[in-house]
Amino acid sequence: MIGHVASVGEARGRVVLRLSCGAPPHEAAFEAAARIAQAFESEIEGLFVEDLQLLDLTGYAFAREVAFNGRVSRSLSIADVEVELHAAFRAMRRRMEVVAKRYQARSYATRVRDEPLSALARACARAGPWNVIVIGEPFSSRGGAAIADILASVRDATGLVTIGPRSRRTRGPVVVMVEEPERLLSMMRTAERLATAGGGRDGIIAMLAGDDADYLAWLEGQARLILSHGPEPRFVTAPPARGEPAVIAEALRQLKAGFVVARFGGLTVPPDDLRPLASALESPLFLVR
Repeated sequence: MIGHVASVGEARGRVVLRLSCGAPPHEAAFEAAARIAQAFESEIEGLFVEDLQLLDLTGYAFAREVAFNGRVSRSLSIADVEVELHAAFRAMRRRMEVVAKRYQARSYATRVRDEPLSALARACARAGPWNVIVIGEPFSSRGGAAIADILASVRDATGLVTIGPRSRRTRGPVVVMVEEPERLLSMMRTAERLATAGGGRDGIIAMLAGDDADYLAWLEGQARLILSHGPEPRFVTAPPARGEPAVIAEALRQLKAGFVVARFGGLTVPPDDLRPLASALESPLFLVR
């Protein structure tokens, strides 16, 4: 997967910011979507998904809405849910427009009633193959399965951006997680775009990640050879992970990145347990397959 978004003139994709009725969006998701749109001269579609399962639930007499403190509950009605969904859609659209304007990116909002995964697949197929998806709500420690489902099911997307529960900034260096040389060039192109968006001047860091010192030494040699004909990033080597993703997550945290570009399914973003990353990640995460 290459991290590319179609520009407005190409009309073959855009940044799809998926906003869910089931959870409030993270502020960093709006910032990430706008920064990507500016970087690729693209536009943002705010895709507000009204989950069919939630709406179906309101038809049952036993269904009740419970406050977060557990002290207040009320019966659910379709009319009440419709009013709240409309208000949530308008609030999210306004917030997206404010952030997009700050980045000089064009934006528009779409409201659909569908299963979340189907809604994403349909939205991306409608515009063309060069879309980047930004998930509005933070991922959980067990969110790897949901990310894998999106990457496997939504074929008309070249990247997926997600936000950790501790994400708090989009400013800082763009960190490219290098775990194998094959993807390095395409990931660097994405990083170069992101590094200049919004007037960014923090540069690019290539963090080498692997299980043992011998592999890391080989990986650094390969990376420097691949990048020898262009601007070279600052290289940083993470401690040997020896199969422990927490080692990589902590090394990443210390870099105070504004954006991270990584491969899904490796040491940085393992598919089965995102607890170390959820605790350490403080910036948006741009994922490639």
